[in-house]
Amino acid sequence: MTKILKNTILIVLVISTYLFAKTDVIILSDNVGTEIDVHENRFYRIFPEEKDLISAQILKIDRDQYRLMIVKEIAGERKRVRRYLTRNELDDLKMHVDEQPEFTKSQKIAMYEGMDFLRAEKILNEIPKPQYVVIGHSDDRKLNGTLFKFEERLIYIQTATAIERVSLDKLHRLSYRPVISDLDHLRPYTYFLTGITGLLTARIYNSQRPSTYNEYGIPRNDLDAYRQILGTVLGLIFSSEVFDAISTLLTPTETIILSEAEYDKENY
Repeated sequence: MTKILKNTILIVLVISTYLFAKTDVIILSDNVGTEIDVHENRFYRIFPEEKDLISAQILKIDRDQYRLMIVKEIAGERKRVRRYLTRNELDDLKMHVDEQPEFTKSQKIAMYEGMDFLRAEKILNEIPKPQYVVIGHSDDRKLNGTLFKFEERLIYIQTATAIERVSLDKLHRLSYRPVISDLDHLRPYTYFLTGITGLLTARIYNSQRPSTYNEYGIPRNDLDAYRQILGTVLGLIFSSEVFDAISTLLTPTETIILSEAEYDKENY
């Protein structure tokens, strides 16, 4: 190794050591310390535009410039992202955090209670299916129908005309029933109602048809009776579906927010 090369390497090492020594970790506020974690970032909204943030540190480069080192989880991998701040931007962040209360354990619990988007998959896997739901998604429209399956981050909704598939990533809101109320005491009334409805429908049908006579000119009253029995049986066959529909309609709905952008719009 030549003397010039040795001297060059020595100079680079000295400069690097000097620069490293001059890089200090900045404490943004006593509320967060030297490292800002994901929970503090959510509570204080220090860097709300930085999605998937795990942690962040602010390093002083020189008198008026600071480097923001952010660790993110991108596609299942942790990656470092650099940003830069001016002195004025740092002062604004300090004031923003200092003006807010200390981040306590109880505040952390309260904050996460409303963040349903963090457990969206668990909620969709556990809700009773099939059931009637109303969803809002990124196309700025509502979709009503029966949710009958959630698989591979896709929800399947049976509408009046087709089966719609919506990605969980596009969902903003979901109105659903966490449980279906136990209304078994209404089941006998439902059976009676559907049976009577089938009987009355058959009688109306009979009244609108001309009388049928046999070869001896005697009215075929047996056909009328057959239609009435058939109508009653059909009504009873559909009684279970009617009971399920009544149970669903009488159960209170719950609306949850399933995207961070919608949560931010709702709360800030």
